[in-house]
Amino acid sequence: MFEKEEKDLSQLKKMYDDLPFPEEAIDEAIFSGFHQAKAHKNNPQKKKWLLSGLAAAVFIIGFLTSIRVSPVFASYVSSIPGMEKLVELISDNKGLMSAVNHEYVQAINATQENENIKVTLDSVIADEKGMVVFQTIEVKEKQEKFYVNDLKLESADGTELHLGSYSYGAHQPHGDLRKTEMATMDFFFEEPLKTKEFIVTFTVETNDYEEDFRFLFTLEKPLKATKTVELNETVSIEGQKITVKNIKIYPLRVAVHVVMDPKNSKKILSFDDIHLVDENGEAWTKIANGFTAHFINDHEQILYLQSNYFKEPKELYLAMNKLQAVDQEDAYVKVDVENKKILNQPKGNLLADLKVENGSVSFMLDTEREFNYHLFSSIRDADGNDIEGSSGFWTGGNNGMKEVGINFPQGKYRNPLELKLSFFPSWIEGDVKIKVE
Repeated sequence: MFEKEEKDLSQLKKMYDDLPFPEEAIDEAIFSGFHQAKAHKNNPQKKKWLLSGLAAAVFIIGFLTSIRVSPVFASYVSSIPGMEKLVELISDNKGLMSAVNHEYVQAINATQENENIKVTLDSVIADEKGMVVFQTIEVKEKQEKFYVNDLKLESADGTELHLGSYSYGAHQPHGDLRKTEMATMDFFFEEPLKTKEFIVTFTVETNDYEEDFRFLFTLEKPLKATKTVELNETVSIEGQKITVKNIKIYPLRVAVHVVMDPKNSKKILSFDDIHLVDENGEAWTKIANGFTAHFINDHEQILYLQSNYFKEPKELYLAMNKLQAVDQEDAYVKVDVENKKILNQPKGNLLADLKVENGSVSFMLDTEREFNYHLFSSIRDADGNDIEGSSGFWTGGNNGMKEVGINFPQGKYRNPLELKLSFFPSWIEGDVKIKVE
C-alpha cells in the first residue's frame, strides 16, 4: 500500500548511509544552519529556511524509521495533502518531526484562489503558546520569489492573542524558478491561547503578481499541556555564573529560562552550544531556523530548543558547552566618528578599516572561521541617547574577512558613538550538565 513511500525513503536512507559521519562535521553543519538563520533575522517575515545538508539528513532518518515500522503513521501522512513536502520543511527540527510522528498535526485543507495565485492552508501544529501553519502557494507561470507580506493573525471571536513573535519560512531559496512554494507561518504567544478559531491575513508577492488572502481556520484537536521543570540551579563556565531557573517543554519547542550573574566579568552574548541530551546521547539542539531566544533584559533571557515533548527518556540533561562572551567593558564598540577612530573593541583587534558614512558605521571583521552574525543590536551617542531605527548588517567576504556595521537615521548625535554588541567571535567553553529528570 505504501510501496512508493517506502522506495523513495529507502533511497534517501541509502544516500544518508553513504555520507561521512564525523561528529565535528555534524556539529559544524548544525551550527552553520543556526548562524545562517541568525543572519536573516532582521526581516523575519521574509526569512528563508537555510538548511544544513548533514543536519537535515540526520533528522530525516527518524522519519524514515517511522514510515517503515508504522503503517498507521504512513496512512496518516498520506491522508494529509502535501504531507511529503511538509516533512521536507521541518526536517531540520526534531521536535516538529516528532509531533508529526505522534499524529499531533491536524489538517486544515482550506484553499483560496485569486486571479493569478492559489493558496492552500494545508495543516497546523499547535500548543498552548504557539502554532505552525503549513501552506502551499501555486502560480500559473514560474516565479523566482515568493514573499508573504503583512502577515497578521487574529482570533475570530475578538479574544486578545498576546502575540509575541511571528515569522514566515520558505522551503526553497530565491533563484529557483518554480510554480509551487511550500512554506510555514510560525506564531508564538506571550500568554496561553484561550480561543481556537483564528483569522489569518497576508499578501503574497511574486515577481509578477501581488494578491491578498484571508483564511478562517479552527483548531479541532485539544492542545497538549505544557510540562514545566523548576530547576533554579547555578553553574559556572570559565568563572561565569549562569542560573537556569526553569525549563518549559511544549510540543513545538523547549523554553530554557537563564539568568546571568550581574557580577560576571564577561558579558554572555549567545549560547552557541546548549542542548538537551538523554541517557542514550540523543540531543535536542537550538532551533536552527526561527526565533532562538527572547531577551528579557541584559542579564536574563529565554532560549529555545527543539522539543523532546513526545519522548520519555529515563534520564534527561541540559548541557552547555560553548558560549559567545566578551569582557563586560568590551560589550560596546566605541568609535570616534569625527576622526574615524576605533576607541574601544573586544580584545584581539578583529575590527579594522573603520568607515563612517552618512547613516552608517562599518568595519572589516577578521575571523578564521565563517561567522555569519549581525554584530550590533543598537547604537547610542555620548549622552547615552539610543538612536532609534538602527539596523545591523554584514556582507560576505573571503578568507575570513567580511564587512560588518550598523545603519542608523541621519541626524546630529554627540560624538563618540557606542555600538552595542549582540554577537562577537569570542568564546568561553565548558562541560556543564544539569539533570532535568
